Amino acid sequence: MPESCDVVIIGGGVIGCAIAHRLAARGTSVVLVDAGQRLGLGASDGAMGGILTQTEPSCLGPLSSVIKRSRDAYPGWLEEIRADSGVEVPVLDGGDIQVALDEAEMERLESKVLPQWKNSPFAVERLTAADARSLEPLLSERVVGGFLLPEELALDPRVLMAALATAVLSGRTPIRVLSAVRATGLRTGSSGVEVDLHDGRRVSAEQAVVAAGHLSGVFLPSHRDHLFPIKGVAFDVRPPGAGTYPLRHHIFAEIKEDGREYFPYLVPRHDGRVAVGVTYEENVGDVTVTAAAIEEIRRGVAALMPRAATWPIGRRWAGLRPGSADHMPIIGHVDDHGRVVAATGHSGLGVTLAPVTAELVAALVGGTAGARESELLAVCRPDRPFPPAPAPSAPAAPPVSPTPPGTATPVSSTPPGTATPVSSTPPVSPPPTAR
Repeated sequence: MPESCDVVIIGGGVIGCAIAHRLAARGTSVVLVDAGQRLGLGASDGAMGGILTQTEPSCLGPLSSVIKRSRDAYPGWLEEIRADSGVEVPVLDGGDIQVALDEAEMERLESKVLPQWKNSPFAVERLTAADARSLEPLLSERVVGGFLLPEELALDPRVLMAALATAVLSGRTPIRVLSAVRATGLRTGSSGVEVDLHDGRRVSAEQAVVAAGHLSGVFLPSHRDHLFPIKGVAFDVRPPGAGTYPLRHHIFAEIKEDGREYFPYLVPRHDGRVAVGVTYEENVGDVTVTAAAIEEIRRGVAALMPRAATWPIGRRWAGLRPGSADHMPIIGHVDDHGRVVAATGHSGLGVTLAPVTAELVAALVGGTAGARESELLAVCRPDRPFPPAPAPSAPAAPPVSPTPPGTATPVSSTPPGTATPVSSTPPVSPPPTAR
């Protein structure tokens, strides 16, 4: 007999868990299916942790209204999670500093980026070189100026996932978690949905939510061509003696040097570490950490903050962001029966958009979407036109080390609508590590 519930969710990362938590708060019974040995071993485990309002280019277009709703919800959302889990998630609220290391980059920021920042619903403050170094004294003497985006936040995604998982697994909510279980098929009809599991079991539900990161296309045939992995590499460093935030802001720069481009991004952690990244390889499913990627990051950091390039490297990781062809999430019903909801394609904005995604999916499932929710859902609607997905990047250089421990179990999945399950095993990587 199939296990039954109101809603079955495929994917137990930050998006899937946030949705389960929100639905359960409304009394909805949920079965959460995840291939990992524990929740959050996919994209969420190694994200950089910036809660971005303007830094990511996709924040500055139609998605800005969705970003605004999520940013406004963040403090209350974290408090709800703390109340249900007992786990405090430290948040750095100093904002993001984006700096220029030469006049050409400062001109680009002022002429091309600043107008978009001013058109967003968030504040922006111009910084002189002296201003920037007064905020972060370790910045390079090469800095000529920059901007402070004061409403951006940062947190450690692993702590966020620990809190969410504790809340979801508390036993005080109508959520049943099936870990280390692979979904192998999704069928929908007028009376409900069924999800097939690798061990022969089934889950029967009124509705299904697909939140399987870069593997979501396996269950969403009409969107398979619009979804793809985006590989990122990052690592942790720790300044000697640091026991709390070693920087007061997260810091980003775009640097052109010796004919190459670098995008160093530093995100301080509450325990003294700094997450450092990040590389960006579209449509690449390889999750090895390469010497070339580490060196690319190190060179960018050395230009931006020379002392940080000397700090000892700890954990290194590579992972896959769940990309969409237009770099915006796909949220909404995707089947003719109104039973299957997509919640995927967040690219580098999964942590940023978790609260609003949970809110919007809960409104869809419960049929309670009002005018404001409908407006935000229209931005992320699954039936919007998509540009072509990017071609795969060039093959990566030889690995520095094998895939880090904690990699989620690969998922053997059957495309929806297939009568006979066909086993395929695309790699489920450690988390996307990007902004």
